[in-house]
Amino acid sequence: MLSIHEHATLEEASAELLDFVLEPSNWMASQPANQAPASVPGEDVRYQRRVGPLRIFAIVEVAPSLEVFLRVAFRAPGLTPVKAADHLEKFLKQRLPLTPNSEWQVEVDDRRWIHFVRRYAAPRLQA
Repeated sequence: MLSIHEHATLEEASAELLDFVLEPSNWMASQPANQAPASVPGEDVRYQRRVGPLRIFAIVEVAPSLEVFLRVAFRAPGLTPVKAADHLEKFLKQRLPLTPNSEWQVEVDDRRWIHFVRRYAAPRLQA
């Protein structure tokens, strides 16, 4: 079993994980509509990092319609959506800083992962 990479700071985890997930060769097909996002974070440790008790999951998903989404999820004991949003801002700051009026969908799954999802690329890729 592979272990999750550990980092001393959220910024270190961000630099390594975002470099990996934003590379188009590491993008993944999105989960089928009938499969909850709850099963996503545990499947592949390459898309996860750990900073102390905080676990971080990030992935770029390509939908069947060719829409591209960035998903970032956090999990830790006692983590709230508000605190997770603070982690998201810090996690994205160096590479993709949050801008006013940027819209993120927020989901909390059965395993207490707090997911943030937003469109990553133009509405549709053109071949």
